[in-house]
Amino acid sequence: MFSFKTKISMLKAVTTKNSPFYIQFYISKFCYLKCKMCNIVESNQDLIPFDNDKIKKMADNLIKIWAGVVLLTGGEPFLRPDIDDIVKIFKDKWLDVRMQTAWLLAKKDLIVKCVKNWARDINVSIDSLDEELSDYINWMKWSWRSAMKTISFISKTFPKKDSICAIWCVLSNYNLDEIESMLEFATKIGRRLSLVPVHISSTDAIRNFRWIDEYFKISPERYDDLKQLIERLKKKKRQWYNLFDSDDYLDSIYHFITTWSPSRRHKWICDSPNLYFAILPDGSFAPCCDFRYPKKIYVYDDDFPKIYKSQKFREWVKSITSKCSWCNYWSYPEMTLTARSFSTLKERIFLQFKAKKHWLKSLDEEELFSLIEKIKSHYTIYSKDRKFKYRENKICPPK
Repeated sequence: MFSFKTKISMLKAVTTKNSPFYIQFYISKFCYLKCKMCNIVESNQDLIPFDNDKIKKMADNLIKIWAGVVLLTGGEPFLRPDIDDIVKIFKDKWLDVRMQTAWLLAKKDLIVKCVKNWARDINVSIDSLDEELSDYINWMKWSWRSAMKTISFISKTFPKKDSICAIWCVLSNYNLDEIESMLEFATKIGRRLSLVPVHISSTDAIRNFRWIDEYFKISPERYDDLKQLIERLKKKKRQWYNLFDSDDYLDSIYHFITTWSPSRRHKWICDSPNLYFAILPDGSFAPCCDFRYPKKIYVYDDDFPKIYKSQKFREWVKSITSKCSWCNYWSYPEMTLTARSFSTLKERIFLQFKAKKHWLKSLDEEELFSLIEKIKSHYTIYSKDRKFKYRENKICPPK
């Protein structure tokens, strides 16, 4: 699972609260999809992607500041044709690599190459077991079916042992009633489900990641349903369902959705850049996915480690994060909670031991689709006489 280097980075983070053991790296600014809750592709249009020869220097600099896990994301990271080289360079430096994708059927060769380069951790984004609803959210026909085929291919390509394969789901007004069926699906195929509460921006405060579609919001009338769901999810975890999220993080989801502020912050201080930060598609530093740093500071520059450790730099970042409208993206709160909450840290350690005994299940495409239909038959939300009432219209996405 985690390399010795990452474990040391995490230990340093827990003891000093000053080790960036989780880095979000947006290696591509392009994407197949036009998801209705995401603004990242539009926000990164002005950036010129970094050259491949910068990666080795990035890896060296990340080692110098005690980084641990690097999430390769985008856009769609597999639209970066050299993603396998990026994986190899980071893995050769004993940095753990986590990859994220929506669907990449045309990029099967890159998955194989990444696995050969010791990639063992990948997440596929899916927001529903209902094909029509999922395609609507992604605003792309066949995106759901393609994602499921990708899951099938990954299950037959990644090693059965010591692989972490997960499903990431944006929890929103659209799929509140589906989360338990998705958890059952993830568990039965040997995956882990992880939830991210939907983030909504406003027209007078546009953010780099979140978008302005108010219909994703869970209304106050459903807060009690959300609270009961959170409690059921905690119980299902004790019953060995594969939920990746800690109890503290689940509580934070409820608090964030009902108050639009997180409960996981320590004294209302963001832990960027001490425990985490982002790297934009041009290789520059960003405090997080929603905000940019006012100056261009490239992670591949020779002086980046020195800048990162300087007090002036920390004060600049704090001036940004202290004024933000808060967030509860998985990548950030779980890092804060791991470093600051003993119960979350205990869950993370237990998950590492559990993962070593966990084997990925290999499923053909037809087996996968058959399993989905079987699971859906047990939930009334999918009954033919009950349409998804949370869809505000019936406009279908383009092919």
